[in-house]
Amino acid sequence: MAFKKSSIQAMTVALAGAAVVFPNEASACTPDPCAYAEVWQSLDPLNAGAIPTDGVLLLQGARFGDEPDEDWLATIDLSVTLDGQPIAGAIEASGFHGLLVWRPAEPLTPGDYKVTGEVDNPDYDNFEYCSFDFDLAFDFTVVAEPSTPLGPPLVERTAEVNLHEREELASLVCCDGAMPGQFDSYCGSAGGVGWEEGFCAVTRGLGVLLVEMKVDTGLPPATAALVVRQAVVDGEPGLPELDDALRAGSEVAFCTAVRLTNVATGEVVTSEAVCHGSEPEIVAQLGEQVIDPSAALTEACASTAYTCEIGEAGDRWDPGACTPWPGGGETSGDPTEGPTSGPGSDGSDGSDGSEGTGNSASGGQDGLVEHGCACDSRAPSAPWAWLLLGLGLLRSRRRSRVAKDC
Repeated sequence: MAFKKSSIQAMTVALAGAAVVFPNEASACTPDPCAYAEVWQSLDPLNAGAIPTDGVLLLQGARFGDEPDEDWLATIDLSVTLDGQPIAGAIEASGFHGLLVWRPAEPLTPGDYKVTGEVDNPDYDNFEYCSFDFDLAFDFTVVAEPSTPLGPPLVERTAEVNLHEREELASLVCCDGAMPGQFDSYCGSAGGVGWEEGFCAVTRGLGVLLVEMKVDTGLPPATAALVVRQAVVDGEPGLPELDDALRAGSEVAFCTAVRLTNVATGEVVTSEAVCHGSEPEIVAQLGEQVIDPSAALTEACASTAYTCEIGEAGDRWDPGACTPWPGGGETSGDPTEGPTSGPGSDGSDGSDGSEGTGNSASGGQDGLVEHGCACDSRAPSAPWAWLLLGLGLLRSRRRSRVAKDC
C-alpha cells in the first residue's frame, strides 16, 4: 500500500490517548511570573443544561500544580438553591484530574437551580497578582428523569498510517547554501531545526498508525453529559473526554476499546476491543522509515545537494565538512573541496550554461555551500507540538487510509 500526499502537518495528536478535556494546569510561556503559583484559574459548569434527578453538577477546573483535587476542595465555597431554598450538597473530586462534582445530599427535584459561590485561592506574599479570588454565579436545570443505565457504546473506527518526517540534523539533505541549525523551544512550541536560506529535505521518518473513534453512547443528553469517555489502548485507559471523538495511535500494531464512566453513579462499561495494524502491508509502513528526497531536491534545488557533518557543539552542521549527495564513491579527497565530477572537475570553469549541474551557491572554500551562521529566524510550525511519543522534531508528510471498522 503506497502512501499518498497530505497537506496535514504535525498530526502528532493523541498517540497516548485523546486531548485532555480537563486541564490540570494552564500553559505558561516562560518567563511567566505566575508559572509556579498554585492557584485555580477558572471553575466552570459542564452539564448545567440538563441534569438527571440522580445526577451531579460537573465542574471543570483549571489550575497550576499537580496536587490531587482533594487537597483543593476547601478553597471552593458553593451554595445551591431552588426557589430560594438551600439544597444540601458538597463538592467532591471525581477521580478524573481537574473534574469536580457537586453532589446533592438527596435526589434532586426537577426545576431551575441557582448557584453562587467563591473560589478562595491561597495567598502568595510576593505574587499577589497571581492569586486572585473569583466569584461563581450560574444556573442549572434538573430534568424529570433519572439517569439511564450504561450499555457498551457503538464505536466507528477509521485507521490511517501517517508518516512523520524526522527534521533532525542527521536526517537532512540540503542545497543552495542551507546550513541547518537547532533552535530552542519557546512559548509552549517545540524546538526544532531550521535554516536561513536554501532548501533541505528529510531522509528519515516514523510511520504511525492513528485510529480515530466516533462513539455512540445511545444515551439521552442528560445522562450522556455525565459520562466520561476514554480510549483504551491494549487494556490501558487514556485521557478523559466528554465528547464522542477519541483518538489513539502507535508505531506498532495495537488494539482499542472505549470505556464509559458515569461520574454520578460510578457505573463503568467498556466496548469490545478491535485490533489494528497487523496486516503485513501495514506493518511494513510502521516504525522507522526511509524517505527518498530525490524528487523534492530536483524540484527545489538550483545547485548540487549535499550533507554535512554535525559540528562539535552538536547544534548545527559544520560547513567545512560537507559531501555531495548522493555519495557512494562520487567524491574523492577532501569532501569540502567539492565534487570531482561535473562542471569544473576537469579544470574548466564549468560555465557552459547547463542547468542544475553546477553549484551556483558554492563558496570559495568548500565548493558546496556558503559558510556562515544558520540560525532560524522563522517561527516553528505550530503547535501540535505535544509531539509524537515524546520524540519531537517530527512533522506529518503523507498518510494512507487503512481500514474502516464499525
